[in-house]
Amino acid sequence: MPTASAAPLPLVSLIIPAYNEEGNLPLVYERVTAVETLLAGRCRLEMIILDNCSTDRTRELALEFCHRSPRWKYLRYSRNFGAEASLLAGLDHAGGDAVITLFSDLQDPPEMIPRMIEIWSQGAEVVYGIVEERNDSSLLKTLGAKIGYRMINTLTDCKIPINATDFRLLDQRVVQTLRTLREPDRFMRGLVHWVGYRRESFLYNRAERMHGKTNANLIYCVKLTLHAIVCFSAKPMHFAVIFGLVTTFLAGLLSCTYVVLYFVRPAFLTPPPPGLTTLLLISLLTLGLNSLFLGIIGEYVGRIYNQGKGRPIYIVAEKRNLSGEAPAA
Repeated sequence: MPTASAAPLPLVSLIIPAYNEEGNLPLVYERVTAVETLLAGRCRLEMIILDNCSTDRTRELALEFCHRSPRWKYLRYSRNFGAEASLLAGLDHAGGDAVITLFSDLQDPPEMIPRMIEIWSQGAEVVYGIVEERNDSSLLKTLGAKIGYRMINTLTDCKIPINATDFRLLDQRVVQTLRTLREPDRFMRGLVHWVGYRRESFLYNRAERMHGKTNANLIYCVKLTLHAIVCFSAKPMHFAVIFGLVTTFLAGLLSCTYVVLYFVRPAFLTPPPPGLTTLLLISLLTLGLNSLFLGIIGEYVGRIYNQGKGRPIYIVAEKRNLSGEAPAA
C-alpha cells in the first residue's frame, strides 16, 4: 500500500522593506540565513525584499541574493510610495502561512524570529514585538514616542500597546483581512491592532542602526502621531466643534455683560481705557484658532479626496522570483 506523504512544512514569508540599504543588506542576508538554518525541519522561509526605488546598490545586492537562492525574492516600485504602501505590497505578494515584517536596518533582531514562530504555533494570530530597551534613540525621541502612543490611545478607538513596533508576525488569516483594507492614507501598525484576532506580544531590545541614517527623529514621531490620529478618529473635529460652541457662549455672555455695564455702571468702576491692544490680541487669537480648525478639517477632506481618486496604492516596476515578473527596470 502506498504510504501517505508527510505534510509540507509551514511557509513563513519575511517581508523586508529597504530604501538605500546597501550597507545593511549583506548583514540581513547573513543573519537571516543563520536563522533559516536554525528553523530547518520546523518551517520553510521565503524572503521578499521590498525596494522603495533605492538610488544606491540595494537593487544589485537584492538581485544577487535572488540569483543565489529562489527563496529570496525582490520587488521594486516605480517610485518611492512610502513605507506604509511598501508594507501593503509585501502582504499582497507574500505566499506564506504567516508573514513577518523585518526592516533591513536590523534594529529589530532577526534572531527573535524563532521565538515569534513558536508563539504563532501555539495559536496566536498576531505576534508583535514590544521594545523593552531602546539603544537607537535620543531622550527627546524616546519621550516623543511615549507621548505619541498615549495620544493615539486617548484620541482614537484603536488601542496600540505602549512601545509596540512593526516587528511582528501575522497569520495568513490576518493577512487576508488586511489585504481588503485599501485606504490610501494608511497606518499599518494601527490597522493590525484594529482588525483584532488573537494577539500575543514578546519583549526585545532595539539595537542601533549599523549603517546609514534613520529618518525617525522627533519630528517624524510627531508627524506619525498626527497621521495615526487622523486615520483612526474624528475626535479632533469634535473638539473643534465643542471649543467653537464654548467660545461662542462665552462671547455672548461677555457681550451681554458689556451692554449691561454700559447702561448701569457701578460707582466703583471707572471707564475702560482705549482697547486697541485688546482688540488686536483677540483678533489674532481668533484668526489663529480658525486657521487651526480649518486645518484639522482640511486633513480629513484631503483624505476623502485621496480615497475618491481611486489610484493604486503602489505600482510595481520589477519582480524577481515572484509570479508575473515585470521586465527589469
